[in-house]
Amino acid sequence: MWEPVISVQCVACHKSDGVAAGTRLVLRSSGEPGAVESNFMTVRALAREKVNGQPLLLLKPSGLHPDGHAGGVVMEQGSTRYENFQRFADRINGVAGACEASAVATCEPGKADPSAKRRLRMLTRFEFDNTLRDLLYLESSWGQSLPAEEVVHGFDNNADERAVGQLLTDKLLTAAEQAAEAAMANLSRHVSCAPGDECARQFIQDFGLRAFRRPLTDAEKTRYQTLYTTVAAENGYAEGIEAIIAAMLQSPNFLYRSELGRDLGDGRYVLTDYEVASELSYLFWGSMPDEELFAKAKAGALNKSQQISTEARRMLASPRSRPMLDHFVSLWLDLGHINNAQKDATAFADFSPAIRAAMKAETTELFDYVVRDSSGRLPELFTSDYTFATDALATFYRLPSGPVSSSTSPASGLRMWELKSSGRGGILTHGSILATQATPQTSSPIRRGKLVRERLLCQPLPPPPPGLIVQLSPVSEGLPNRQRFQEHSTSPACSSCHQLMDPIGFGFEQFDSVGRFEPKLPSGQPVDASGEVISSSATNGTFTGVDGLQEKLAESPDVHACFSLQWLRFGYGVSGDDDVCAANQLTETFRKQQLSIPELLISLTQLPRFTLRVGETTGSGDPEPGTGGNPGGGGGSGNPTPTPQPTGNAQVSVSVQDDWGKGYCHNVKVTNAGAAPLVWQVTLEIQGTFNHAWSAVYTHSGNKTTFSGLSWNDELAPGESASFGYCATR
Repeated sequence: MWEPVISVQCVACHKSDGVAAGTRLVLRSSGEPGAVESNFMTVRALAREKVNGQPLLLLKPSGLHPDGHAGGVVMEQGSTRYENFQRFADRINGVAGACEASAVATCEPGKADPSAKRRLRMLTRFEFDNTLRDLLYLESSWGQSLPAEEVVHGFDNNADERAVGQLLTDKLLTAAEQAAEAAMANLSRHVSCAPGDECARQFIQDFGLRAFRRPLTDAEKTRYQTLYTTVAAENGYAEGIEAIIAAMLQSPNFLYRSELGRDLGDGRYVLTDYEVASELSYLFWGSMPDEELFAKAKAGALNKSQQISTEARRMLASPRSRPMLDHFVSLWLDLGHINNAQKDATAFADFSPAIRAAMKAETTELFDYVVRDSSGRLPELFTSDYTFATDALATFYRLPSGPVSSSTSPASGLRMWELKSSGRGGILTHGSILATQATPQTSSPIRRGKLVRERLLCQPLPPPPPGLIVQLSPVSEGLPNRQRFQEHSTSPACSSCHQLMDPIGFGFEQFDSVGRFEPKLPSGQPVDASGEVISSSATNGTFTGVDGLQEKLAESPDVHACFSLQWLRFGYGVSGDDDVCAANQLTETFRKQQLSIPELLISLTQLPRFTLRVGETTGSGDPEPGTGGNPGGGGGSGNPTPTPQPTGNAQVSVSVQDDWGKGYCHNVKVTNAGAAPLVWQVTLEIQGTFNHAWSAVYTHSGNKTTFSGLSWNDELAPGESASFGYCATR
C-alpha cells in the first residue's frame, strides 16, 4: 500500500504542511524518524472508522465517500490496489479469513501471472489504419476519423478503457463501407480466379484468414457465402465481394484482437499460435501478421519461447517496426501536442509548422538511431552529444557546429549534428518536449517537472484541490520564473505537490518557451538553473541544468524501472498498476541486459503472460474455434456464478471480476425493472468461504448470503442500477 499509492499519491497532500493537513490522514514522509510506525497507526485508524458500514480508508481514495474526495479517484473499485486496501481493512477489523495467505495472488518466474487476464483488445486508431493498409493494400486515414481513445498514463491502447458508443459505431460503419469500396480497385491483389460462386468461396476463406487473423470456422464461411449469394444475385459478383469486405471489417473478429486462449484447466489458458502471431505483429509493427507469421502459426511453430524470440528479433530488425517505435516515443513523451502548443506569435514568429514537425522528427529519429544503430542503451538517450535536425531547425536552435555528414534523409531532411558548445544534448533538450511543456510566453517549471516526474519516474501526481486559484502573477520583463513560482513553495495548498515538480522544472530554465537555449537573463545575469529531485526512491539530489538532470536520470534505478514499466503498459495495453509481477520481472531482466532497449522489447515476449492467461474455468472444455469462448462468463474452477434471488422488480446479473484458482471475486449488478422506486435486496448461495464485500451490507444464513444497499445506493429509481461485489476462497 505504501510504495505504489500512499507514498506517492497520498503523502503529497496528506502531510503536516500539505493541503490536507486538516484531515484525519496526516502522514510522515519516508525517512522521518518513526515514519513507518506513525503512518501505520494513522492508516489503521482510518480502516477502523466506518461510514455507512464501509471503512473510510476505502471510501475516500476510491471516490465512493458521500462527500467525495478532494484528491480525486486514486484507485478504482475492483482493482488490485483497491483489493489490497480492502484486505488491509479486513485484517484490521478482524474479518474471518482475511489473514489467509491464499487470499493473496502471487507470481513465480515461469508460472502463469495472476494479473494476466483473458481479454479482447480493440484496435486503436493507429492499429486500425495500419491494419487496413496491410489488409487492403491501400493507404488508410479512416482510423484518425474515429473518436479518440481514453489515454491512461500517456498511452492510447489501454484495453480496459476503450468503450464502444454510438458515435464510434457509426464511424466504424462508415469506415468499413468506404474502405470496402476503395478495396475494389485492388481486387486483383486478393483474387486471381474467374468471377463466380467458387471464386467468392475462395475469397472468403483467404481474405477472412487475413482479416480475422485466424482461419474461419465452417459456420463463418457459410454465413459469408450466404451474404455473397444474396447480394450477388441482385447486384452481381463485384457487389457481393464488396459486401463481404464491408461486413468483415465491421466484425468483432476484425476490430478486436483475441487473447482468450485454449483452456488448460485449473484456470489457465494458453494462447493459440494465431493469437501469438497477432500479439507479435501488433507489438512490433502495430499491424496484422505478415505471410511468414501466418505460415508459422499454421505450422504450430509459435508456442515455444525460442520460436517467439526468433520472430520478435526478425520483426524488430524490419523497417516495419519504425512506426511502432515512433508511436511509442510520441506517446511516452507527449510529443503529439507539439502541433497544438500555443505560442506568442509576436515573440516567436519563426516557430512555424515546419519547425514543429522537424522538432518531433528530431526526437523520433534519435530514439530510432539509439535503438537500431548505436548502443541501444537507455542512458544514451539522455547523454547523446549529437542530434538529428533539418537545416532550418539547426538555424532555429542556433547550433554553432555543422552537421556530422552532408547526407540527408530524403523523407525528413534530417542530418546528424554535433552539439558541442550548444548548451544542448540528450533527449530532454529537444524542442518537441521543451516547447510542448511550456506556456505561450515562457518556460514552465510545472509542466516540465511534471513530465519528468510522471513519464520518467512513473510517479503520478494528484490533481489540484478543487477551488484552488492557480493563476500565476503576470509575466514581467526580466522577472525569473523562480520568483513567479515562489508562491508554490510557500502556500501549504500548493507546496505539497509543487515541490515534486517545480524544483525539477527549474533545471530547464535555460530553455525558453520554444526550446531555444538562453543561458542569460535580459539583464545579462546568468540564469539560475539549479534543481533538485525529492521524494523518489533512488534519484534524490541536487543538479544544475538539464545536462545535470539527465546525468542523474541516466543512472537512476527509478528511471530504469519506469522505462520498463512504460513498455509493459504500451506492449500489453495495461495500466501497470496491477501488474507488479510482470513489471518486476521485466525490470530485473532489463538491468541484467545492461539497459538494452532492443533486448527489453524481446523480453516483453518472454514473459509468461505472453502465452499464458488466467481466467474462469467453465468445465465445458475448449471454446469453439473462432469464438474464443466467453471471456466474462461465470464461475471459476468448476463453480458457476450463483443464481440470484432478488426482491420485487429487481433484475440481477452476476459476473466474474477475478479468479486466481484458490479464490474468486464476483460483481453483481441490480437494476430496477419496475415503474416505482425499489429498495433492493439480493440473496446468493456463495460457493466456498465468504471473505468480504463492497458497496453493500450482508447477513449470512446457512450457506446463503443476503446483500442490501448502503445509504447511497439502496434505493433505485425506475431503470436505475447499482453494483456491489464480494470475494470468497475455495
